[in-house]
Amino acid sequence: MLEIKLEFDAAAFDGATDSFVDGDLQRALIEAVNWTAERVQLAIRASMLTAFDSPVPYTLGGVALYRATPRADGGEPAALVFLLDDVAGYLELEQSGGVRTAGAPGTTRLGPLIPGPAAAVDRFGNLPRNFVANALSEPDVAWENLKPGEPPALVRKPPGRPLEVLALIASETHYEARWDFYGEALRAVADAFPSAPFVLDT
Repeated sequence: MLEIKLEFDAAAFDGATDSFVDGDLQRALIEAVNWTAERVQLAIRASMLTAFDSPVPYTLGGVALYRATPRADGGEPAALVFLLDDVAGYLELEQSGGVRTAGAPGTTRLGPLIPGPAAAVDRFGNLPRNFVANALSEPDVAWENLKPGEPPALVRKPPGRPLEVLALIASETHYEARWDFYGEALRAVADAFPSAPFVLDT
């Protein structure tokens, strides 16, 4: 999560300008913060297109924005740019690197599910939604253990034809850090409004 604020020293103004500080200037600050936050949101989505191989719309849509609004307590307006929880969960290893194992976001209870050689993947290279349930509705599809001690595979055994592997459960998948949410956000702030006195809270 990245919080964007514009700080303004209202104490430097005398009482005659209070209405300006609380009115027109406050609205201008809110517009500036939101203008910048929107560009940060767009820049982060654009960075996903470069860092990831065909990210799905759900991932791109996971970059969310809370816009700044007037504050009753007179505090500085702030906008938040952040990843939705489920998207943040499965992108965590894309940022930090590491190993994804059973029970992590986007996995089964036995391990990460990956497409098999015979899977009909979507245009992003992923298994379509409800792929397993739909496949299991076919009479020749079932989970089978192909090798002792390894998780089962989803296979199709059409009569008189070779066995087809539709999906595999890996014991673990390895990731290297290849995307920096905060780095991309900070660069976008500097590019969008380089002269503004921003306060960034990560």
